[in-house]
This record gives sequence, C-alpha cells and structure tokens, in this order.
Amino acid sequence: MSLAKRRKKNPTPLVPYRRGFKPPTPVQQLTAIGSTLPEFNSTGFSPIPPCTSIDDWLAQYNEQGQTVEQFLDETPWLGEVAGMTGYRAQGGTIVEKYPNGKIVLVPLIAGANDDGLDTESLAEFAQAYLGIPCEVHCPITATVENGKVFIPPTGKSKRRRNLKSRISSENGKFQIQVSSALSLAKSLLTSDTIALIILTKLELFDTEPDLFVAGMAEGNSRVAVFSLLRYDPNLTFSPEYWWDVREKKGRGRVKEEDRKRLVMERSCKLLVHETMHLLGLDHCIYYECVMNGSGHLEEDYRQPMHLCPVCLRKVSVLVGWSVVERYGVLEGVYRERGMEKEVCWVGKKLQFLEGKQE
Repeated sequence: MSLAKRRKKNPTPLVPYRRGFKPPTPVQQLTAIGSTLPEFNSTGFSPIPPCTSIDDWLAQYNEQGQTVEQFLDETPWLGEVAGMTGYRAQGGTIVEKYPNGKIVLVPLIAGANDDGLDTESLAEFAQAYLGIPCEVHCPITATVENGKVFIPPTGKSKRRRNLKSRISSENGKFQIQVSSALSLAKSLLTSDTIALIILTKLELFDTEPDLFVAGMAEGNSRVAVFSLLRYDPNLTFSPEYWWDVREKKGRGRVKEEDRKRLVMERSCKLLVHETMHLLGLDHCIYYECVMNGSGHLEEDYRQPMHLCPVCLRKVSVLVGWSVVERYGVLEGVYRERGMEKEVCWVGKKLQFLEGKQE
C-alpha cells in the first residue's frame, strides 16, 4: 500500500538584504552591548529576521548599526542641549541633568477624528517605558473653512494659524502637510521640553505625489508629528487615491474591543520608537527590537515591543533606571492594556533575572 505524499507548504521566499549589509556576528552583538551584566544578557533575544519583501527596511537600506559606546558619544542628552533650560552639569543621566525635563504629547483633532486617540494612556505608557515624565497638552483642533485648514485663535494667540493641506473635491477629506505640522509643533515647544510630539488621526503628506506619510521627526528641533489613522484594522485605504478611506464591512471587521487594543498597541510601539530617535538612538540591527527599522505597516506590525540588550543598555544608561524595576512596572502597564503577549514576555525576563540574582 502506498502512502500519498503530503504537500509541503511553500515557504515565504526570502529577499536579499541591501547590497553591503551583513547581519552582525555574535561577537559583534556582544561588542555592541558592551556589558556582561545579567540584565543585558542576550538569552531569549532573537537575531534580526531575513527580509521577505523588497519593501522591508533592510532590503532598502544598508544600516550600519549603533553600539552602546557610539550612542554615548553621539547622544546630545548627556550634555547641554541648545534651547533647554535647567541644565545641571553634575548629573549623570538625562533625568539628573534636566530635572524639569519632560516629553509632551499634543493631540491634533478635527471633530470626530479624535475618536480613539487615547493620548493620556499613551503618555502613561511612554513614561513607564522610557522613565521620563510625560505630559499631555490640551487638544488642538484643526478647522476647515472655505477650502482652508487652520487652527482657530486660542488663548494668547489672537490670529488663526493656517496649515498647508490638500482637500479632496471627491469627499472633502483632507491631509495636512507634514512640514506645516512640524512648524506648529515648534511653536508649542517650551524650554523644559525634551521632546514634543503631535499625535493625530488626521492624515499627513509630504509632497503632492504621496498617498500619505506616517509622520516625521526633527531630532535637532526636538519635535515630531505622527498620524495613527492607518493603525485602525477596521479601515481600508486605496492604493491609488489618498482620499479613498473606507470602513470595513461584515467579516472583515475586527471586534471593537480588539480594534481598540490593536490601535493602542501599535500606537504605543510607534511612540516609544520615535521618541527614542529624538533621544539619539539609531535603528537597531543587532536583534529583533522595537528600534528595528520598518519599510511598511506589515513589517511594523510583526516587530516586537521590547528593547534588545543593546538598546536596553542605551536607554538604561541614559535614564539611570533599574532594569528589573522597569520590567516590573511594564508588566502592570502591559496587563492594563490587554497586551498579553508582552505580559508573558516580560514575565519570562523577570524570572530569568530573579534566578540570576539568587
């Protein structure tokens, strides 16, 4: 009796890395960490995965990587930063050098478009993840009138602020030019703000051919702006027309509870990734890490929430936290937001570190 051969599933075809890029060796990984302390042990961390799409980040860019030693040489935040006040030279960390320093999140809304933009929860997450105080600015409302998008006069401002934009004649949807949003961010920056980030569910664009841009950061200016709209799993976006955004119907929809959790999880990951860029961290090439570059949303979604040993040590030295205490705080924060995968991951790291300390 013959047995029928089982069909093997075709594996996802691999795509070459960008010419010149080579994954780091174990020796290079250890050199990048620069420490043998248990909290920076690489056990349980995966190397960067191969590319599966020509749009993957490392299929497009030959990243050089940034070791902890290089980060400490390059970050401006262990010295005196232009435009910041309250600097204390005797401090050893960013928190000690800028005791009044803070991260500020600014919600940019337009009527119902702020639905689901839980900036307070994002601020709590960023503060727990980064160890730097994080505050929420009062919402700023964008208004459309006579074919123009602007911020109405508020508070001390007696004049409205026009935002460069484009408005669709098809359905009235609009996108804000990212450079105009960055100018708005700079106008809100104070001398005790380490990073000011505008978060919005409005769409952004850079140049006219763009379908959209997710956002942009200006490290030297301490500001950034990001749109969270495309993180919503219940929306579909036309690959051809920027204004064609629709709600999914029927079986394609995700339950509301799951939708909110996914939007929050994706937004948290974006927020800490981009804030760490503003703090001086480059993209990571050493392990799977929240600081890996992503060339498209699917790549973004599959990347982890956690910091690898290299980037963990960078932020640990910068902020001066206890890694074990941080993991303990994050375990609670993850649980509150329904991020069970992250609860499990950080729990395993705590078990490993507590075992090392016995």
